[in-house]
Amino acid sequence: MLCVYTTDQKDADGAYVGIRDAFSDHLHPERFEHPVLYKNLGHYKFKDVTAEVGLDPKGWCGDATFADLKGDGFPGIYFLNMQGPGHYFENEGGKKFVEKTQNYFPKTSWGSMGVKFFDYDNDGRMDLLVTDMHSDMMEEQSPEHEKEKITSHAPDDALGAPADKFIFGNSLYHNLGDGKFEEVSDKMGVEQLWPWGFSVADLNADGYEDIFITAGMNFPFRYGINSVLLNNRGAKFLDSEFLLGVEPRQTPYTPWFVMDCTNPAVLGPLGQVVCQGQTQKVTVSGPKSSRSSVIFDLDNDGDLDIVTNDFNSEPMVLISDLAQQKKIHWLKVVLVGTKSNRNGLGATVRVHSGGQTYTRYNDGKSGYLSQSVLPLYFGLGDTSKIDSIEVAWPSGRKQVIRKGLTDNQTLKITEPDK
Repeated sequence: MLCVYTTDQKDADGAYVGIRDAFSDHLHPERFEHPVLYKNLGHYKFKDVTAEVGLDPKGWCGDATFADLKGDGFPGIYFLNMQGPGHYFENEGGKKFVEKTQNYFPKTSWGSMGVKFFDYDNDGRMDLLVTDMHSDMMEEQSPEHEKEKITSHAPDDALGAPADKFIFGNSLYHNLGDGKFEEVSDKMGVEQLWPWGFSVADLNADGYEDIFITAGMNFPFRYGINSVLLNNRGAKFLDSEFLLGVEPRQTPYTPWFVMDCTNPAVLGPLGQVVCQGQTQKVTVSGPKSSRSSVIFDLDNDGDLDIVTNDFNSEPMVLISDLAQQKKIHWLKVVLVGTKSNRNGLGATVRVHSGGQTYTRYNDGKSGYLSQSVLPLYFGLGDTSKIDSIEVAWPSGRKQVIRKGLTDNQTLKITEPDK
């Protein structure tokens, strides 16, 4: 689900000429390009089955996520839309996909950038988070209001659909079961200014998955913070980026471009501002901002670290010292498929420990423009005892493990042959 942004004409330097109203591509269905679903035939061969299975979302997609909402072993797909309605396609027995967006998500974020299914309240059901950056470009927000949704938006003809079909900001859909979802983004505290991609993982090893959201718009906008939202046992997400030292950055600005002020009259309004009182070349700086992130145990000490991908500047490597500050309990699970795919993608793993059940869906994804390593990470809170592990493999096989379960280890689980 992409859009066409250039013409077939080339500039003198060989680059294709951009479409002048490309940022309004969501109003031009003829420019849409469908996503491609490749079926693995084995022996290094793939087949394009997109049309065959009925996948035809309309819009501008930068990310997608999948989960088995029906519990029948066949995952559906949610396609975000950077400008317009999102799309959820339900998987009917691995034969075809049918759009069921209105059944599950009657209102979707209008300007989505990041998306992921995960179980934020440990009830065993997959919830859905969608971050929305483009809606924030419709209205200037002051720092004291950046945890709130915008209060005005473009007219319907510019949105591409009636405004009452959209959420203008982040969406967090709480899975209530029986195909019902409740949108709880404001109640749970996950609104943020200029959000891009995000990653989900248990950063404080308490058993509940937390959220790291990258953010910012670079020059000529002000600095936008990255958010660390610690999960307060499924009751609410708490802003913790300053508490944990992720913000403020040591150097929040970076050189952006050089402006020659020897003749400011020809530089336009921006040049008049930058070159005021200057007659030489001036280096203009812009705020740094992150676009995507990954979370994994970089130094192999048992806690999770964060690496960002920043626009026009170096990445940040954020090393956690949680394991040095306190005794933590955790488990990493590596899946090895036999009848299922090699990495067990699409498997659901449930760890039973200390009277709690922790559910992870092995989708292999981290977020927009990024990819985390595959071992599933389970924080165990204050307990070191693991009672059992259940694995529901994509093949339909069920597996229960009760032996050899100790905390603070990487456990390889191989799919049984029978």
